[in-house]
Amino acid sequence: MISYDKFQGVIYDMDGLLVNSEPIWQEAEKEVFKTVGITLTTEDCLKTTGIPTSAVFDYWYEISPWEGKSKQELEKMLFEKVFSMIKENATAMPGVIETLIFFKNKGLKIGLASASPLELIQIVLEKLEIKEYFDFYHSATLEKNNKPHPDVYLAVAKKLGCPIENCLILEDSINGVRGAKASGATVVAVPDDHFYDFEEYTIADFKIKNLLELVSLPL
Repeated sequence: MISYDKFQGVIYDMDGLLVNSEPIWQEAEKEVFKTVGITLTTEDCLKTTGIPTSAVFDYWYEISPWEGKSKQELEKMLFEKVFSMIKENATAMPGVIETLIFFKNKGLKIGLASASPLELIQIVLEKLEIKEYFDFYHSATLEKNNKPHPDVYLAVAKKLGCPIENCLILEDSINGVRGAKASGATVVAVPDDHFYDFEEYTIADFKIKNLLELVSLPL
């Protein structure tokens, strides 16, 4: 079990950790890539889980170059679809509210560090009605480097007023775990079932099935 005594702040990832958005991203990616003649399966989409959207388009363009629409146009289409679908259908992952209350009661500063754009972060926080819990939220798209670089975590820790070594970072993706570890924080990996046994997660300080494992809930 984690001892929380040394921590001053906790930093959450968003997609796949706070919000069950990965199926939404996958559905949107399939629709957008179909417009340029590329048919993606769910397995295909899983190959790029956790990497910035611009890198997703770079990845598939290298494998199957298309014509007619730029990567920037497709990325804009993707975000529009995801924004709309999250507003309608997004739900919180298990343990989100319980852990936010738990950390708030312990007096920890709470931050959010996402690879997604700031507009999407705001949509998610409002949809899940959890904005009030966060002392600061930030997008890695506003930093020089997106995940797996540590820039966004360092920026959030600084804004929270917490030394990064006294921060606990919660991440679900491999790229997120890499960036979080590179920051110097203590890292808890919360992988999706599909990725849970991947060796890349061994660099995390802890690995759990879901956020509820972080707290001792009353019976």
